[in-house]
Amino acid sequence: MESNGNYKEEILAKSRELKKDEGLEHAQSKGNHLGEIILSAVGLPIAIYSIVIGEYAIAWACGAIVFAFVLGQSITVYRFTKRKYHLAWVVLSVLMMIFFPLQFLAETQGWWVTWGWLADLLSR
Repeated sequence: MESNGNYKEEILAKSRELKKDEGLEHAQSKGNHLGEIILSAVGLPIAIYSIVIGEYAIAWACGAIVFAFVLGQSITVYRFTKRKYHLAWVVLSVLMMIFFPLQFLAETQGWWVTWGWLADLLSR
């Protein structure tokens, strides 16, 4: 029994040495989740409004920012869980991090029209 008690004390001592505050980690996790909600609540309406008024570059920029955030979250969660679901979000986010800035550049530099079909539909 005494060796079992010593083992528990060793584990507790190691845990104290790490100086991790689980309350702080929980608060950071909650803050990240709240950040996702706020980013979506602000970014999506701006992106939708920019499409409606024909300023498509703003929508592409918002998309790039949203997927940058999603990529950061997905990588962190995947490293911890190693679940394929989170890996799929990492891959999707990387692809979108290429696609959205490319579309933004195309729109602002005039390389090609990115939402011409939608503009035609809305102008009717």
